[in-house]
Amino acid sequence: MEIAPANPDSESKPVQTALWSRLLNVFAAPGEVFEEVKNSKHSVSNWLAPAFIYIVVGVISAFVIFSQPAIVQQLRDQQTKVMDDQVKAGKLTQAQADQALAAMDKFAGPAMMKIFGSVGAVFGSFAHIFWWAFVLWLMAQLIFKTKIPYLKAAEVAGLTTMILVLGAVVTILLTVITGKLGMTPSLALTIGDFDIKNKVHLLLAAVNIFSFWQIGVSACGLARLTGKPFSKALLLVLLYWLAFTLFFVGIGFGQMAM
Repeated sequence: MEIAPANPDSESKPVQTALWSRLLNVFAAPGEVFEEVKNSKHSVSNWLAPAFIYIVVGVISAFVIFSQPAIVQQLRDQQTKVMDDQVKAGKLTQAQADQALAAMDKFAGPAMMKIFGSVGAVFGSFAHIFWWAFVLWLMAQLIFKTKIPYLKAAEVAGLTTMILVLGAVVTILLTVITGKLGMTPSLALTIGDFDIKNKVHLLLAAVNIFSFWQIGVSACGLARLTGKPFSKALLLVLLYWLAFTLFFVGIGFGQMAM
């Protein structure tokens, strides 16, 4: 098993750039950013700063989206439809359905959705970064037979998260402009009425320009850390993302994630 060099000779070391430069350059020159990450000492800020930025954007997203009357009404209509279907199927009486809707209004109303969305943003941000770090680290170990420090993979995953931050901002804008749920910069824009329970709709939402951008940048980071060809890293990360997406949409967990 190869060992990726952590600290090559000083002559080959890139100039240490400022944090904000790394956060912004990951959009335009990710290869240079990750080459610096590879050849520099571990920097907690490379994953911690993007995590906090992602959290802030996630909290703002929850408050903005669930403050839109049209969005709240869509959620209410979807809940009502579910209850009506249960009544028609004979699984609930109308009185039970009315009680369930009243409980939803209390515990799944706009105020609670803002709270749940904010809490989810906090845990989701760190979970996303460390999970992707684990995936990249594992790919390097098992597929490319190259040892890389896990925290280096975390730096790559953290900096790559800035792509999703931009995607989240675009999603907020699209949602506010259209007044509809599921309006991500994806093929979901071609759907008139997005249904979070429809797996086809979820698959279309997964075909997101920012998701593919993240895949490409993550592959770039993996290639730089391991010294392997970008094409092989891209294929590997793309196959993982495809399997991951199909699995969670297939078992219905994608409904909760959206």
